[in-house]
Amino acid sequence: MLKDGCHSPMPSQQQMARMHRARSLPSARPFRIAVFFFSLFCLGLIGAATALVCVVIHPSQTAGLIMLCCMAFSTLAWLLAFVKRRNVFCPLCKGTPLMNSGARTHLRAWRIRPFSHGTSAMLSILATQKFRCMYCGSDYDLLKAPTRLLQGVENGS
Repeated sequence: MLKDGCHSPMPSQQQMARMHRARSLPSARPFRIAVFFFSLFCLGLIGAATALVCVVIHPSQTAGLIMLCCMAFSTLAWLLAFVKRRNVFCPLCKGTPLMNSGARTHLRAWRIRPFSHGTSAMLSILATQKFRCMYCGSDYDLLKAPTRLLQGVENGS
């Protein structure tokens, strides 16, 4: 028994680092493709909102046409992003970490409040190239090189 009455010692710095160390992915390419189409969708939304402001301030046929084109582009990008996000799987739990499926989330899962867990993971990848799987709670780093154990998986895909 320890001095303060606890039965188990506090984890050391090495144990804490191992518990929260981000894992590498066998292949980050599907994640990057999904994030690319998601960012195109966001850019389309920004363009449509900007064109809407232009239509309200100075109504013209050109501004309306630009707004419709941006909305069509955003819709197409959303469709592609949806398909790509559905085809990305967590290497550990085989869940879809970039798309909510309605399954129960892990205790360590986090989200940016107005958005879902999947959208929060997409924004995290855009900002930091890291994300946490909402189903198993594992951290992943897209910039980290795959380990030697994962080398055969990437080449086999």
